Amino acid sequence: MKNGNGNFITRHYDWLLAGVAALALAAAVVFFVQVLGEDGDSLAADEVRRLESRKPDASGVEPADMTVYELITRTSKAPVRLGDVDPRGYSFLASDRRVFCGLPECHAPIPPDAKVCPVCNGAQPEEPQPEVVLDADGDGLNDEWERKFGLNPADPADADADLDGDAFTNREEYEAGTDPSDRNSHPDYLDSLRLKLPLKQTVLPFYLRSYMKTPSGMKLEFFSPKERNDYGTLGRAHSVFVGTDIGETGFTVKSFDQKERTVKIKGGAGATRKVDESFATLERKSDGKTVKVVVSGEKPRKVPVDVQAVLVYERGGTKEYVVVPGDKIDLSGAGYVVKEITPSSKGASVVIEDAAGKTRTLEALEQ
Repeated sequence: MKNGNGNFITRHYDWLLAGVAALALAAAVVFFVQVLGEDGDSLAADEVRRLESRKPDASGVEPADMTVYELITRTSKAPVRLGDVDPRGYSFLASDRRVFCGLPECHAPIPPDAKVCPVCNGAQPEEPQPEVVLDADGDGLNDEWERKFGLNPADPADADADLDGDAFTNREEYEAGTDPSDRNSHPDYLDSLRLKLPLKQTVLPFYLRSYMKTPSGMKLEFFSPKERNDYGTLGRAHSVFVGTDIGETGFTVKSFDQKERTVKIKGGAGATRKVDESFATLERKSDGKTVKVVVSGEKPRKVPVDVQAVLVYERGGTKEYVVVPGDKIDLSGAGYVVKEITPSSKGASVVIEDAAGKTRTLEALEQ
């Protein structure tokens, strides 16, 4: 408000203006109430009804096409199953089942019943048809196979029979693909042979007790503790020269080497003594195998000769063979030769040779 000496209107202009505005507003309210005769909410509701009742072309704007919206709304509530989904893929919908083209240079997804790839025009490989195997008696033998070899497809007992007498059942021959009517056609007998551990060793039944030089040559004395002498008691001495047999033991003295070695005596202030290291070389008359025997005095010393292996044959019962290299064994009428026996830190192995000269190695590990 201005302070001055003017007239009343000039001094109170702003108050007069505010009063006029208030009167105009009150008059407008009274006018609307009198003219319309309804409250504001009713007027608003009438206006909404009026707008909704207007025809689409009244606004001049084309109505929106709701077809796509309605379709999306329906499928989101109940999705349509379009096809099986490959679990190896990364998609959760598939339009149809597909397989890959059988040609590696193409490998495109194609319909499963397509004979020709629509992408590369390559012919698709035919799926192998499963072989139909008939087994009327349920004995595990193909009916056609049984008829081929004169067996009865209606008799289950013939599966465990041995048509050709080669110690293998007809079922075993069927599984091995051999001829059950031919004795010479059968699975390998060595499949039924195993090596049993531990290995055994044969030792000389005697030891070299002493030797002496005579006018006739070097005379050696061997002693057999378990051999009976002329008096009927245990213990027989064999005094022989080089080149002669050691009694009935099967061994001959092939040579003798007299040797000694000088060793220091512990705590003897440099004193020494002589150690006899003389030895005889013996030869087994049966196969020419040589064995070295050291002089042991009155103390028996076991001298290993052969490594023995125990072979267990399990066909038509169980049979054990104690063998050394060179031994022959018979397995259901087939002959084999033991060629080698080799011990190892973890077990052993045996090499077997058949009549045709074919070898096979049997191995066993220590438990």
